[in-house]
Amino acid sequence: MIKKIVASVTVCLVIMAFMPFSALAVSRYEVLQIGDRDQEKESWVEDLQQKLYDAGYLKVKPTGYFGTDTQNAVVQFQTENGGLVVDGKAGPMTRKAVLGDSYADIDSSRQVASSGASAPADDSAAQPSTSVSGDALNPGDKGDSVSSLQQRLKDLEYYEYSSITGYYGPVTTEAVNKFQRTNNLNVTGIMDAASLQLLNSDKAKYYTMYPGDSGDDIKAMQDRLNQLGYFDTTSTGYFGSITASAVKSFQDANGLSVDGVVGKNTRGVLYSDDAKKGSSPSSGDSSSSSSSSSSSSSSSSGNSNVDRMIEVGNTQLGKPYSYGSSGPNSYDCSGFVYYCLKNTGVATSRLSSAGYSKVSSWETIKDVNSLQPGDLVYFKSDTSSSVSHIGIYLGGGSMLHCAPSTNGVGTSSMSSGYYARNFLGAKRVF
Repeated sequence: MIKKIVASVTVCLVIMAFMPFSALAVSRYEVLQIGDRDQEKESWVEDLQQKLYDAGYLKVKPTGYFGTDTQNAVVQFQTENGGLVVDGKAGPMTRKAVLGDSYADIDSSRQVASSGASAPADDSAAQPSTSVSGDALNPGDKGDSVSSLQQRLKDLEYYEYSSITGYYGPVTTEAVNKFQRTNNLNVTGIMDAASLQLLNSDKAKYYTMYPGDSGDDIKAMQDRLNQLGYFDTTSTGYFGSITASAVKSFQDANGLSVDGVVGKNTRGVLYSDDAKKGSSPSSGDSSSSSSSSSSSSSSSSGNSNVDRMIEVGNTQLGKPYSYGSSGPNSYDCSGFVYYCLKNTGVATSRLSSAGYSKVSSWETIKDVNSLQPGDLVYFKSDTSSSVSHIGIYLGGGSMLHCAPSTNGVGTSSMSSGYYARNFLGAKRVF
């Protein structure tokens, strides 16, 4: 009998020795998950957030509260770093991978959130609404600093509300988004240090809409061009070659400089009662009427498939990130690309980001300076050389993609930071 017991125990120990750490039971206090909040003199959540923030996974500043922003950042980290269970929870293995040398076991006395407790849905909601960082302004902030921000944005024609409120709400966030887009910054809606520095300099540009831009303001501009008879296709919110052609026609008819860019002067006339109506609205990608101007555009700007794919993608802006999803209500990065390709008429299977990077029938582009709108751009992570992310290049150093860092489908700059240093290449489908 004793021999049997010893043998059974030995077998169990051998099995456990070969089991992955994640398969072994861990106590709840060892796992950081949604709803958790650091208590006084604790910094378990904040330390995790700081590392994720520094690595580019978390886009809001550390708060000590584990909300959906942190959960999405953890999911992205787990996805891009092999060997981790992708569950959005930071157990010992995930914490070790994130924290590295600064890892420490969580004390068993840590208080954890009750499963039935009510908590803010996102990390920013847990921040005091009156707190204003010295090097950044965030949605929810209040005070004189926000008033100064609004006034400067109003001077540059980004802030359209009639009064200065001193509250960083949706109107201010939209103004910041437009400022960042016009000035080729990462579009986050957060007035970070780099954005503030540029805003307060003489290099800050007046509100301008460029080909390759996307957003509600682009859709409103298309609607206005349609109303005036220059644009007879569906308004998509993406500034493609069809829209550029309509803008040039409008500029020509109204005695403006014909450059296809909607700046201060063009916008002023476009939304005025003096705007002249067109006689032949733009209905395609033909550039024959402006050959000298169109010759300087990228070789893919006249490609209707590229415009169509980007337009499809832009109709999904704001849809949430969900690992393994392919739409239409949520996506992960490769699922979003698959949705756009499928709805542009491209016959392809649902592949991973690495899978799309290996499609031999598509041209491979290795030089970031050779990218054209519509190219599928793919990336590695800071900790792995394998392809782990993919998006659609828009032009101007930006891409359309789906990631936790953009709160789902959104745009990001590839000109600097995480995506610049981790760019691997691109595939040209069209």
